[in-house]
Amino acid sequence: MMNIAIDIGGTKIACALIDNDQIVNSIKVDSIIHTNIDDLAAYVYTVIEKWVPQASSINIACTGQVSAEFVNFLSVRRKLPLKAQLESLTNLPVTIINDASAAAWAEYTVNEQVKNKNFIYITVSTGVGAGIVFNDQIITCADGFCAHLGHTTVHIQSNHNYSCHCGRKNCVESIASGTAIAKHASKALGKTLNAKDVFTNYAEHPEVAEIIDNAASAVAELIFNMKATFGNETVVIGGSVGLSALFFNKVAEKIQQAPAIYQVTLLQPVSGADADLIGVHHYAKNQLIEK
Repeated sequence: MMNIAIDIGGTKIACALIDNDQIVNSIKVDSIIHTNIDDLAAYVYTVIEKWVPQASSINIACTGQVSAEFVNFLSVRRKLPLKAQLESLTNLPVTIINDASAAAWAEYTVNEQVKNKNFIYITVSTGVGAGIVFNDQIITCADGFCAHLGHTTVHIQSNHNYSCHCGRKNCVESIASGTAIAKHASKALGKTLNAKDVFTNYAEHPEVAEIIDNAASAVAELIFNMKATFGNETVVIGGSVGLSALFFNKVAEKIQQAPAIYQVTLLQPVSGADADLIGVHHYAKNQLIEK
């Protein structure tokens, strides 16, 4: 029997039909989290409806604070009982975890450099998310807030105080996410830019270069804090910003300049664009084996 994997992000939603650990069909659609979030479950169901009769389960990697009962979509301050809604619509069992945790599990499953190791996966994209693998397990907690490392605060070089949508100041996400970099660069240059514009056309502009350097410093500080907490030797950085050669190399350089006790091996992910789908599929399989 086949399974359906779904990756729900703030910009895109990817769905895949998986047979024998291989994606045999896939569909990508625009996300409606920021435009019509109350219809999210019904919207996802219309995308996968034709696959449901062939499937034995639904496995979801989702942005936000994912608990057993609700997903708290932090950026729009809304909670949805997404698991129960999709179980009702499909009459299939649903497994749901945070998307960064799913990507972390994908790396743990397929990346030979992190197998049998404690490691942290950090995604720097629209937001900053993370997944922590410790003693062969994804670290989770009842309310789903565990491993939202983008909402830890860090020391920054500039005199700015960056407000985060979570309610705190100087969270990593408010400094280093693609959304934050675009916001700060737009303000500095007096024009509206997205993150891709920033890295493609303005990265060498002095004011923008400082913004990118501050962002890389924030992620490096996060890595040092996590090394002191978990003792991990390896960090994998993914996401559209994290995979930028400029950004990745800046973070790597800051790690090399740190005291030896804080240094880690920095890796790029090997699981590719379908990491969240692959990860949640294998995570759900692992949960069944443990039961």
